[in-house]
Amino acid sequence: MINGKEVVIKRMENFPLLPPGELHVWRVSTSITPVAFVEFESALTEKELAKVPFFKFKQVKDSYVISQGSLRRLLSEYLGIPANLVKIGRRRKGKPYSIDDPGLYFNMSNSGKFVVIAFSRDGEVGIDIEKTRPLHDLDEMIAKNFTSREIRFITARPEERISRFFRLWTVKESYLKAIGEGMRLQPDSLEFAIESDRIRQLSVEGVFDQEDWNFKEFSKSNDYVGTITYGQVNTVIKQMDFYT
Repeated sequence: MINGKEVVIKRMENFPLLPPGELHVWRVSTSITPVAFVEFESALTEKELAKVPFFKFKQVKDSYVISQGSLRRLLSEYLGIPANLVKIGRRRKGKPYSIDDPGLYFNMSNSGKFVVIAFSRDGEVGIDIEKTRPLHDLDEMIAKNFTSREIRFITARPEERISRFFRLWTVKESYLKAIGEGMRLQPDSLEFAIESDRIRQLSVEGVFDQEDWNFKEFSKSNDYVGTITYGQVNTVIKQMDFYT
């Protein structure tokens, strides 16, 4: 119920099943109709709705409602229960998980005008998307967050410097989100190599040959980059648009 009005949300027709061996990546645009916004808003819990007035800027408020609302609506479809009754908990280090079905793994990221949410039944997953854009402190960000080898990759082609920065940034952040560390590990303690046909994890805090993770880059459009981190080899990744 929003502003005293009951909002009826229809379930999606032909919603895809999520079998083992598949990873679903849903893309949500934050440029939506007022009707769609109300439907996302109605999916939130009272506790989540209470947070909205405390966001200072309208863009941040809208992004919160759309990202949390779309997550709840998608979980609702996978679980078969009303969106505002979906129970989301936090693991010891803060990573969200489904209380209703702990075997349904998910992760979310947003940047610019897009939200992306990944779902898997094979194990933890991490996802990150970034809008490529100029940064006034780019040199400082590169020096603080990347190893010397990674810096050579970023600066090898000046015309690709910004895009390479964000590509490596999304690799690191998606990995940290997959393992549930957020930014508890310093980004420069991780080392990755982006090669022509794959992304390799070289070391974590100077220790080589870490547990096996797989990395897949994706792009919503020319000015966005993103990476998915997942565990199972030969996973089929399906990218879909979510809309009301």
